[in-house]
Amino acid sequence: MADFVVLATADWDHPLWTNKQHVATSLADLGHRVLYIDSLGVRGPRVDRSDLGRILRRLRRGLRLPRKVHPGVWVVSPLVLPGKVGGLAGLLNRWSLGFSLLLADLVLDLRRPLLWTFNPQTQSYLCLDRFHAVVYLCVDRIQAQPGMPVGLLEAAERNLCAAANALFTTSPQLHVGLGYLNAGSHNFGNVADADHFGQVLADDLPRPCDWPVCQGPVLIFIGAIDAYKLDMKMLELLMKRTPHWTYLFIGPVGEADPSTDVSGWRRLANVHLLGTREYSTLPAYLAHADVALLPLQLNDYTRHMYPMKFFEYLAAGRQVVSTAIPALQDQSDVALLCPPDALEFESAIRRALAGEGPALDKRLRRARLHTYRARTEAMLDCLDHHGLMPDSPLAPQAPPFHRIRRWFSRPQLFAQLCLSGLGLLDILGCSVLSHCILGSLLERDPSNILLLSDLARRRLALGDISRGSALIERIWHEDGVAEILHKLLFDRHAAAGCRVDQIELFSVLASSRNLPLHYSGYCTVFWTYFAIDANDSVALSRCVDRLSEILAALESDPDLYQCLKPNHENRAELLMSVHLARLRALMALPATQALNHAAIELFASICRYDPFAIDCATAVRVMTTIMRSLTIAAVMAWHAEDASRFDAVVMEMERLRQAFLAKRFDQLSNETKAFQRHFADAVLALLLECQWSPEHVELRPELERLVAPVNLVYDPDGRSERSEQAMSFLQLLRQL
Repeated sequence: MADFVVLATADWDHPLWTNKQHVATSLADLGHRVLYIDSLGVRGPRVDRSDLGRILRRLRRGLRLPRKVHPGVWVVSPLVLPGKVGGLAGLLNRWSLGFSLLLADLVLDLRRPLLWTFNPQTQSYLCLDRFHAVVYLCVDRIQAQPGMPVGLLEAAERNLCAAANALFTTSPQLHVGLGYLNAGSHNFGNVADADHFGQVLADDLPRPCDWPVCQGPVLIFIGAIDAYKLDMKMLELLMKRTPHWTYLFIGPVGEADPSTDVSGWRRLANVHLLGTREYSTLPAYLAHADVALLPLQLNDYTRHMYPMKFFEYLAAGRQVVSTAIPALQDQSDVALLCPPDALEFESAIRRALAGEGPALDKRLRRARLHTYRARTEAMLDCLDHHGLMPDSPLAPQAPPFHRIRRWFSRPQLFAQLCLSGLGLLDILGCSVLSHCILGSLLERDPSNILLLSDLARRRLALGDISRGSALIERIWHEDGVAEILHKLLFDRHAAAGCRVDQIELFSVLASSRNLPLHYSGYCTVFWTYFAIDANDSVALSRCVDRLSEILAALESDPDLYQCLKPNHENRAELLMSVHLARLRALMALPATQALNHAAIELFASICRYDPFAIDCATAVRVMTTIMRSLTIAAVMAWHAEDASRFDAVVMEMERLRQAFLAKRFDQLSNETKAFQRHFADAVLALLLECQWSPEHVELRPELERLVAPVNLVYDPDGRSERSEQAMSFLQLLRQL
């Protein structure tokens, strides 16, 4: 079970349900909790009845607590100024949304929620780092709708695609235009609520009371009637050509496009505009219609859309006549597709009425393959495949979503006050008394993370490694984060005690079976480097064994090379760090045969590595680690006098360097990219100078030519003081 925050572009109670509401209910039906955020508005409001009504509803609901609308689904309606993302208005919108999320968090106790957004301007409202993972589901090209700030939306969407952990699209054209921006991009196509619309076949649905009195076949369209989507002129010509056919339209007129003019339609006796109807009543209308229509234009918007109503029509068992938009090209076996031409549409409709369209069983089978539940399950499997789903069980181990709630909860405030007093006692030299008081406080509140963290810090400072490490494991069990451990790992200045204590601490944590692999793995890496600095050969041998175990565990993960988890939880990043640590340990021992074997294993692993398949920031961050590791692999190829292997390593380095120049990485900070690219260029240039012909072993470069690249292995900054160490290793390697 996970918590999801769905940032929608449609209000929950909109009568025409779209992907937003259906995704929320599907997630909830699969056992997850969903906080649905009503539309924040992508465009500015218009002075018309529709927008004014929406504004009034939002004012009534804006300050309410989350309301439960479905089992597992709660809705909030933040008070925002629609379409405002910059300046003072944008700031007020962010504050308002933040306040709504805080209220929701107080009610629901959200735990490490995933953000599932449909809004391309998400980053203008929310800090993405607050969420466990971010999914952008792009269902249409919003910027192609009338009145939209096209340039602003284009830039915002590109940035969001690059920043999100995963990108899902519903049409091939959307995927082509956006997919390259994200390593976790997948196209799933559109779907429908097959069970709801399948009532047409299962039940004897009565004819709606507002069904028009008519003779002959009834052609139906359900959806928003907007001139930017529907081919209005073609439809009017078709209606005039077929006065004996009845045309029934259900949906709002001009909701998104005020220029929509249906005055000509209203003058036709065979056209009936019924307006909006409740979602629950739609199957009854379809049950008594003969053919369902999708009379779309061919324009920038429709070329990128995949209409949900197509599969709703199929699920209802209706014959479908539709414009042949790109997304429907592969559905020609279950629908009659044609150009947006009145004569073509008339001919296709006549075929459908004559029973010459696709068979009913085939249409129903296709509809059953395209359901919200099936698609949502596939999407969640995809997120799990990429390492983006939270570990189960989630609560109460996972921290609360909103930091304010954690900081200002009564236990936390009490703990902070107590720790301030204990710190004062320590300053006054009353450490023993301070420690006793801390123990008493923990007897009263044994699960308080702040108190446990302070006790762990004290035990480690006293050199009590066993008790300190046990407390860290306990903090992980209670909290799911263990911030004290994170500081120990990634802030060297926070490491406890002398060098001996550090080696002992990280050796204990490295062997832990209670900590997740990304913690115990990095503990092993740090243990290795501390052992190298201490020249502890016994510890190094133990490190090599543990690193080999971790590599075996990581390589057994089928999703290893597609991990999109950022920061230090990315399994691909851990793999490369472990490889380098093992190589460095074997260099320090030294163990030539084992080092050569490890170098071969590393090369095989990197050949499977694709920087476009993992988190973007991680791919950049890990580049230096990979280049240093491959340098060692090249040195071992030189030692083995294997020119072909040496060339293969250099080619692999060139592949990664070229990949690093792709546009995908342009969104990252220039400083980070500049260092990584400079390092890759420097290492590659040095190794290119060392290549030799397999036919002429005597031309193999002298040992001194390898000092510079090996120096970069020891010190990525390339400082010359490590040159002697690099030379010593190479001389020893030659002797062995």
